[in-house]
Amino acid sequence: MFAARNEIDFSWQRGSVQRAQEDAFYWFTGDGGGELMYPRLKGKARTPNVRKSLFWFREDALLFSREAGSVVMRARELAAAITLAGCEIREIKLNDPGRIIWEDSRQVLALPEQRKIPRAFC
Repeated sequence: MFAARNEIDFSWQRGSVQRAQEDAFYWFTGDGGGELMYPRLKGKARTPNVRKSLFWFREDALLFSREAGSVVMRARELAAAITLAGCEIREIKLNDPGRIIWEDSRQVLALPEQRKIPRAFC
């Protein structure tokens, strides 16, 4: 979702679409209290398993700012805004995301079992 957001040129979008994604993304920035951690898995740490791994939000994860609410709620808002810009985003829920490579209080990087992950895009 965050990679898709970086690929969209929101300056070409209507003002309401541009504003919706700015408002939704705000909660994932340092100012919004949500600044997500991104592990530095480079060099020897960037194994083939790391490259095949996927990030997942924890269902019970909260953003730091009280008014921000849950990570999943804010991610749904951002997905809706990105969808308005023409990029389809689908929510995928799993009880077992696979072998955990890295985790913090809000997200997990896990190596999935290939057959258990539905395709996000057709």
